[in-house]
Amino acid sequence: MHLEGSHKFSASPERIWELLNDPDVLARATPGLKSLEPLEENLYKAEFQIKLGPVNGGFSGSLGVRDQQPPRSYRLEIDVDGRIGSAKAEGTFDIRGEEGGAILSFAGDARLRGVLARMGGRVISGVAQLFTKQFFEALEKEV
Repeated sequence: MHLEGSHKFSASPERIWELLNDPDVLARATPGLKSLEPLEENLYKAEFQIKLGPVNGGFSGSLGVRDQQPPRSYRLEIDVDGRIGSAKAEGTFDIRGEEGGAILSFAGDARLRGVLARMGGRVISGVAQLFTKQFFEALEKEV
């Protein structure tokens, strides 16, 4: 499954970078992310609780930040397992300055297994778009 999106913020690229690299901000802004605990530099233990229609499940695993190029971009790697399946995702966040603020864009792919995969791409894709919108709205509040 492919995911992408972008949002313009009325903040500098440096401020957006700072927010994206704050585990507390990410935990508040990311839908379903319940906790993010440092394991080592740029690697976190991640706990998610996701509800997709009739399917409700918890997931735990890791979230890694790679290829950092402050304050422009980084790659995020997520690998989680739960009772209803597993997910491996990788995506790139890009921040570009623009008059009056910054544009944050992301693009990534996720591989799902178990009940998650059986739900079908259309359902998961719609939920992913909703989560993307919720993430940008929550990050906007942090700005």
